[in-house]
Amino acid sequence: MLAGCATIDLTEIERVESRAIAEPETTALGKMLAPAAARHGGRSGFLLLDKGESSLLWRGALADAAERTIDAQYYIWSDDNVGTIAAERLLDAAERGVRVRVLVDDFSQLTDPRYLALLDAHANVEVRLYNPSGTRTRSMLVRTLSAFGDFRRQNRRMHNKVYVVDNSLAIIGGRNIADEYFDMHARFNFRDRDLLVAGPMVPEISKSFDLYWNSIWAVPVSAITAIDSSAAERRAWYDGLRAYAADPANFPDRFHPALAETRRRLATVAEELIWARARLFYDLPGKNDDLERLDAYGLSGEVLTRAALATRRELLAQTPYLVLLPGTFEVVDTLRESGVRVRVLTNSLKSTDGVVPFACYARQRQELLRRGVEIYEMRPDGASQHLLMERLKLAETRPVWGLHAKTAVFDREKVYVGSFNMDPRSTHLNTEIGVLIESPQLAEQIAAIIEDEFSLENAWRLELGPDGALTWHTQTNGKPATARDDPGKGLFDALELSLIPALLSCELV
Repeated sequence: MLAGCATIDLTEIERVESRAIAEPETTALGKMLAPAAARHGGRSGFLLLDKGESSLLWRGALADAAERTIDAQYYIWSDDNVGTIAAERLLDAAERGVRVRVLVDDFSQLTDPRYLALLDAHANVEVRLYNPSGTRTRSMLVRTLSAFGDFRRQNRRMHNKVYVVDNSLAIIGGRNIADEYFDMHARFNFRDRDLLVAGPMVPEISKSFDLYWNSIWAVPVSAITAIDSSAAERRAWYDGLRAYAADPANFPDRFHPALAETRRRLATVAEELIWARARLFYDLPGKNDDLERLDAYGLSGEVLTRAALATRRELLAQTPYLVLLPGTFEVVDTLRESGVRVRVLTNSLKSTDGVVPFACYARQRQELLRRGVEIYEMRPDGASQHLLMERLKLAETRPVWGLHAKTAVFDREKVYVGSFNMDPRSTHLNTEIGVLIESPQLAEQIAAIIEDEFSLENAWRLELGPDGALTWHTQTNGKPATARDDPGKGLFDALELSLIPALLSCELV
């Protein structure tokens, strides 16, 4: 309990400022992409990374191509298979002289505290933790207790996901660094979405990274996790990472040939990109300056609200958590009064990783349906599992499939991809980042994917009966099925769904 109440004064920590390189065109990646960017006159280039495998491959190819800098910003960085391989790639780049900066939110880091500290110990690597507590433990219980020691500050988390190489190419979207975000977990995997980005938006993404990196919220891991290790011990740890990454058993089938092919694609990737005008948006570190308030409203929520209100015909959205505030209900009413068709895919009870936000959403479903919103809930066993890696599809027990993509398509003309969920945390507490792209081509591409995931082979369609009761409709192999309660709901689920909203404020989930 005493450990849980420990806090850190962020203003007393010494930091050395650093920034993205000023001349990315001097790197090989910069030289390769500069002619294409010049031809497209102020537009940025985008490549959809819809499968976990391809998104992992592109991260690996970019790390291998880095000459001067790698900047990585994530909410979660696990020490599992993906996290270990990713750390090895960063260390390999650092050994070549590449400067590596890693910024991760502190609250959800359930890794061994020495893991990030040993990574940071390399001369060319620096790791910082966003808004750390005073305790270093893998226990989520103790970490949760630590939040109560300074509730208003500790409740503000950094949810951004950014990966930038040589200030020339970037990846932005919904994925964290852990097995389940890249279709490599044996029991549970997320349906997620990233974008590869080139052109003038990349320096803007680097600017956002620098803003966070140099803020008081970012604390060098060396200032709070002291390690006493010799050079020989550190070298042994690095060698262990290399040995792990060299073992074919730790990679998906065909990974290394696919990585080699992705490296070859990198040379001509500018030809694959969709070039379009786009806007990057992100919240300020801390969300706002008034730490006494828990109802901050950052730029991310403002941009997406305006984009929604500008919709004239159709709004398609995917969000893992769907918990609306009074202002969001007003937006829904405005859209429906204007004749806009609103369809949303979110998680079902058995596909969600967050029972607390689901319990709050469950209280709102009927009201949303009454207001004309069409709701679909992802099936954990949906046909979209064909996107999983082959070894998982052939496994005796298929993993559960959950939604983590944060995406919206407006009138099939504009598309949003980023880290923002449609819930109070993203609106008021967590910092977020995203991109709004004016591209009918990309909008249609993503809309087609969302339409497939709306299908009854992949989701349950919710309907409201004349008596106000909910029904769930789906089908398997063309055979329809209907349920009168959350599919798969058990006694313990029912208890959780009734108690959580009574014990917790849904405005802070």
